[in-house]
Amino acid sequence: MKKKILTILGDFYHSHDLAYTAMEKAVADLQQKAGADIELIDSSVENLGEILKQKYDLVVLYKENRVNPTDEVVYNWMTSQLEQQITRYVKDGGSLLAWHSGLVSYESHEQFTEMLRGYFEYHPSERQVKYTGVGSNTGIMPKEAFEVLDEHYMIKAIPVENSVFLTSESTEGKVEAGWAHEYGNGRVCCLTPTHRAEGMTNEVMLDLLGQCVTWCLKL
Repeated sequence: MKKKILTILGDFYHSHDLAYTAMEKAVADLQQKAGADIELIDSSVENLGEILKQKYDLVVLYKENRVNPTDEVVYNWMTSQLEQQITRYVKDGGSLLAWHSGLVSYESHEQFTEMLRGYFEYHPSERQVKYTGVGSNTGIMPKEAFEVLDEHYMIKAIPVENSVFLTSESTEGKVEAGWAHEYGNGRVCCLTPTHRAEGMTNEVMLDLLGQCVTWCLKL
């Protein structure tokens, strides 16, 4: 049976095309290895509430909440109604992959961040960040540790026991970088890397992204 993935990618600071190309590559590799039939449908947050009714198997969110972060008056795209619709979508059996900027500036939406069990606090200036796998009950594990120049996301997370599969470490410290858990009848996966082309084309990173998609789709 074909699996449908809705991608919502890109914001003021993060390239849509870079993220979409990485997702295409990860899914293509997954299709080749697992024989899965997967369709990517790229979209935006416009009319997202109605779009979610079309029964997507997975929503990939690589987009921060702020629409215009450098302006004096900043607007967010997520409304209380959309927050409820997204969390209901997952509770009813959908899956959500909150990837990198998909964890940013949502801390005021308690229902959404409670579902994610974490949110972005800040990142220092770009620096070398080492990502290392951790044994967990998710089965997600990078083939090896990898290190890239990146935004080191410092995360406030309260993960479910044995759900953390990745940590990140730099001169700024060490934090969780990947965790996944059930939510209602659905699944939630959070993954903090990565921002730059160096990370988006890293083979270990692409394989890890594919594993996250696999877990979300229950393949």
